[in-house]
Amino acid sequence: MTHDGSVRGWIETRTPPVPEGCETWMAPESPHAEASVTALVLEARQSLTRVQEADERNRLRAFDLLAADGFVTWACESALEQVDPVASLTGIVDALLE
Repeated sequence: MTHDGSVRGWIETRTPPVPEGCETWMAPESPHAEASVTALVLEARQSLTRVQEADERNRLRAFDLLAADGFVTWACESALEQVDPVASLTGIVDALLE
């Protein structure tokens, strides 16, 4: 399956697809950004920021944590498609630790 080059298009080609009911949390904040490891890591960081800024008692933030996990997983999948997967995977870890 091909996609239009956007983050949203890339996500739509993933199998398995986003689980039903999770589409709201897994929708990228920058859906038209060019699909890349960097863009997917940025989406993960945005999800993690929502978790960090939330009221500790807001259980719905758990879905943002799951979304962050999903975006990191997709970033790793994308990294494996790169010319230098090891460097790309290392970049993901470094970006998440910033």
